[in-house]
Amino acid sequence: MCGRYTITADADRIAWRFGAERPDFEFEPAYNAAPSQRLPVITESNGRRQVVLMRWGLIPSWAKDISIGNKMINARIETVEQKPSFKKPLLHRRCLIPADGYYEWMKIDRRKQPLRIVASHKELFSFAGIYDRWVNSDGLIINSFSILTTEPIPPISHIHNRMPLILSAEQEQNWLDGPSSPEASSVREFLNEFYPYSSLFAYPVSTLVNNPRVNEPSLISPMEQTTLNENT
Repeated sequence: MCGRYTITADADRIAWRFGAERPDFEFEPAYNAAPSQRLPVITESNGRRQVVLMRWGLIPSWAKDISIGNKMINARIETVEQKPSFKKPLLHRRCLIPADGYYEWMKIDRRKQPLRIVASHKELFSFAGIYDRWVNSDGLIINSFSILTTEPIPPISHIHNRMPLILSAEQEQNWLDGPSSPEASSVREFLNEFYPYSSLFAYPVSTLVNNPRVNEPSLISPMEQTTLNENT
């Protein structure tokens, strides 16, 4: 799964990387992006990309309560087109989730060591995402998203049995364009085009990342090996 990630670029850099219009908001780097936070998402309409803020944890348009989003932070690519909560967003509301790393926890002896997983080029990339629009009884509109996950690539498969679906730059437009037909076979054929980005590596970070309220640059600093050994 993907339950925490990083996006340390500002709004200008995000817009430049994804060829989007400059947003009308400022964005503080998220060194510990967590569910329910409002985070930058790339959408496209009529050939124009935009950077918008959305809540992490998809709230289906038909949901009665916002809390359902807490269970919808990820969508498995193997079954996403079969789930009522995800089927319509997959067909009509795909998006790119800018990121430059994500966290996973690996059990070492009797404790869980947080690791940050990044691309070898150490630049911005994107997760494949879907989103939906929910309106509460007072007319408040909340746009929210979910990150697609897939089976992990061999270099990190020992860490966790899932990973976010990281798109290569060449795959991003294909993801936004979507399937050519809503037929189940066409949708599955479309999903089968996407494979996890392969150039990733992991390094240990401070356990301060365990607290989603902590958001500071030190969270992404590699732990010294001596420090890691002391905590083992």
